[in-house]
Amino acid sequence: MALPTGNYLQAVRSSCRDLVDKSPVKISLDGIKNFLSDLDKVQYEELSIDTPMRMPLKFSTVAEEINIVALIDLLNFGSGYRVPLKAMTGRGAFDTIRFGAMAFHIGGTPLDAKTFKEMTAHQVAELYQLPIDREVKPPNMPWVTMTEPTELKPFADGIASVLNSTGAFLEQHNYKDLASFILDVTKTKITAAELVKVLVKALPGLQDVYEIDGQNVYVLKKAQLLVYHLWFLFHDQDPDRFGFEDIKELTVFADNVIPTLLIHLGVIEVPEAWKKEIDAEEDVGMVKATTLRAASIVACEEIVKQGNDVVRSEGDLDVYLWRLGKVGDLRKIPRMAWRNTVMF
Repeated sequence: MALPTGNYLQAVRSSCRDLVDKSPVKISLDGIKNFLSDLDKVQYEELSIDTPMRMPLKFSTVAEEINIVALIDLLNFGSGYRVPLKAMTGRGAFDTIRFGAMAFHIGGTPLDAKTFKEMTAHQVAELYQLPIDREVKPPNMPWVTMTEPTELKPFADGIASVLNSTGAFLEQHNYKDLASFILDVTKTKITAAELVKVLVKALPGLQDVYEIDGQNVYVLKKAQLLVYHLWFLFHDQDPDRFGFEDIKELTVFADNVIPTLLIHLGVIEVPEAWKKEIDAEEDVGMVKATTLRAASIVACEEIVKQGNDVVRSEGDLDVYLWRLGKVGDLRKIPRMAWRNTVMF
């Protein structure tokens, strides 16, 4: 599948709108109006600030913090494993990824090209505390103990694979780590859109691209999320490097939470058969997952266009919706799931 030509953010918007227009999924204008009229402005101001990315860690340099932020966003996937993760570890996907990043930092494991390139699924399991094997006894053979992979083994394999390809890129281009790469490509003024393009072209683990009915669809969730976090966390202390003037051009960072919540709020309308699959927490597969993620991008663009003085950008809106999905009974809503991906 080909990467976009020209402006990557425009490619995300146009390809997602084209996909949604041809799909049975609809964006409800009435749902958008209701969402905006019912919006709790005080709650929005609170939840649209991405405080979960401010971690209780001490960093000796900006580069150290960039490495942790980049690692979390690079590995910000596994939502399809939410149910077994909760059952086996007590943590969801994002908390698992953040836990592992902090384990790297606190344990002194180098966040460098060599470590990433040589990472194995078993090392991932140890760092992230993922049970990837279990003991079983074959039927009618109680004296024999064997091991078999758990449902989380493919998740650990995915983390290792993304780290391996990232380490290979860094090593090939003589970068010590992700921070060295990011600081190098931002040493001359660069826009958010340009940085998204640089990151996606460089790192296979950010190439959130699909082909559906012969058409390429671009979502680019993790690359945009990383650029947003670089701006959010560092634009005050290094505005020349991270004060992206086009930060509001980013789309929402489409995952499983945003479309699920927008369906619940009546902004996105889906066929009844799709809704049953989501409610049953079945794996919906690539086409439906990509269509729902695309719909969330289109819907949130419309929300901002029709918005008020509160909803300032799609980035802020994304953070609000993502954090809202963890409030009260909204946390209990079954979420759209697709496991065979390292993109969300």
